[in-house]
Amino acid sequence: MEDIVPHSRSNAGIKKRSPAPARVDRSNRALGQKSNNVPPGRHGPKAALRKAPAQSSDVTDLRARLRTMVKRRHDPDTKFFDLSSLGKDPELENTGMFETQSRGAKFFPAFMSVCETVFPTPYKRREAVVSVSLAGNNLPSVANVTTLAQTFPHIKNIDLSNNNLGDLKALEPWSRKFKFLDHLILTGNPIETVPDFHLELMKWYPNLRMIDSVQVRSDEELSQSHKKKRKSIPVLPPNFRDQDGIAENFVVQFFPAFDTNRVALINHYYGPTSTFSVSVNTHARAINKDVLAPWEAWIKKSRNLTKITSQSGRKSRIFQGVDEIRDTWLSLPGSLHPDPLLENEKWCIECHGIPGLPDPTGNSSTGVGGLIIILHGEFGELNATTGQEGCRRSFDRTFILGPGNTPSGIQVLNDMLAVRAYGGYEAFKPTVSPHQSPRMATQSLPAPILPTTTVNNVEFPPGLVAPPGFGLPAADKTPERVQQELLALELSKATRMTLDFSVMCLTESNWNLQQAGQTFESNRVNVPPEAFW
Repeated sequence: MEDIVPHSRSNAGIKKRSPAPARVDRSNRALGQKSNNVPPGRHGPKAALRKAPAQSSDVTDLRARLRTMVKRRHDPDTKFFDLSSLGKDPELENTGMFETQSRGAKFFPAFMSVCETVFPTPYKRREAVVSVSLAGNNLPSVANVTTLAQTFPHIKNIDLSNNNLGDLKALEPWSRKFKFLDHLILTGNPIETVPDFHLELMKWYPNLRMIDSVQVRSDEELSQSHKKKRKSIPVLPPNFRDQDGIAENFVVQFFPAFDTNRVALINHYYGPTSTFSVSVNTHARAINKDVLAPWEAWIKKSRNLTKITSQSGRKSRIFQGVDEIRDTWLSLPGSLHPDPLLENEKWCIECHGIPGLPDPTGNSSTGVGGLIIILHGEFGELNATTGQEGCRRSFDRTFILGPGNTPSGIQVLNDMLAVRAYGGYEAFKPTVSPHQSPRMATQSLPAPILPTTTVNNVEFPPGLVAPPGFGLPAADKTPERVQQELLALELSKATRMTLDFSVMCLTESNWNLQQAGQTFESNRVNVPPEAFW
């Protein structure tokens, strides 16, 4: 029999193999027999492996035999699990598993239980088995093998050929169970005479392409179906509303310093009123569940509010001032973050203005403006002994920046770090560009809220193309033109429009920056894609 997956599909297809010669033909008393009714609570699905204490050695021997059988019938190279003609397997005949109907009915759940010890995690089971053959088991229904869908739900190819499946009802216990099923073989079953049976199977299995040797869905139909099932809420790019490059400079400087010189970093950005807290999420989904690093070095400082419920415990894990934050940082494992500029695909960074922060000068009773920066990313956790990366973790970090009496003139008022198992960065990829979504509102342009740079030190955000000397005084420029270029630069920073389009917008608004921002907001939907950088 040929591979179940045709042409360019996975090479982990179903292949029939010749069953081992049987000493006694008990194929009619294998998986196809009807099970006796067993009162609930007296015998669980794994009762075939649970004997009385006096027979514990027999149970151990049976488990060992079944483990050997799992490894013998599993091909790790093709990810193929051959469960065909089980009633003729000499090993199973020697166990007496099919001597009575009740014992035979309990075999498959017990066998799946052993499979879960050979492949102990869902990830390992998904990686180990892609194709399964249950051919030649005299099955009148899949009721006795329904636990296959619980142990190996990600199977793509199933061979049920040469059984005794007569109608759709015989397959109903598996309906809508194998969401990734690509190929189903039913040759040699009475169900083949049922008119249009394949139509119902296509409803049960949304990814089913092949039934026997017939293609029931094209690749194009599957592609279109997947597009329709995409989430209705699009993933938008990060909304980064910086002020004079303050947030960008902070991020670019902060993480390399956090990795190499935490003490100097604290002295540069933190003050007596700065606060820091760290929270460990030990239940976050990981990409690779088989590589889960320990959390002992983090737990003692963790302020996870789902774990720390007392007010005193929560308060004691908020660290305030340079000394407390320094001691806490130095107790945490070393780290190595990717470069925010060179590996920006591994980061998701947003920035917004925030009002009402404490005025360090005490002149404003209503407070001053600042910035809130929200970051999602990853870092390598360094081994304390070798200094090399021991594991990779994901993190979320939120900073609130305001004016402060620090060497930088900027103070981190609040710093919240959340650490979790590594989840990758695929979720950061936007499905739409900023100009494709009218729902991403653009706020009116705020006044500068933190110390600004001088005219002769104009900074341009990455990606914005400007001619040499733009925004700087020159012999051939009037002061009015320099001021207009600076206004265009500010509008481009806030709207992500190119400088040419910013100049056009400002010209229509009589070079009034606030009015230009309002004009952009009201016409954003109609701005062409090429207007953005």
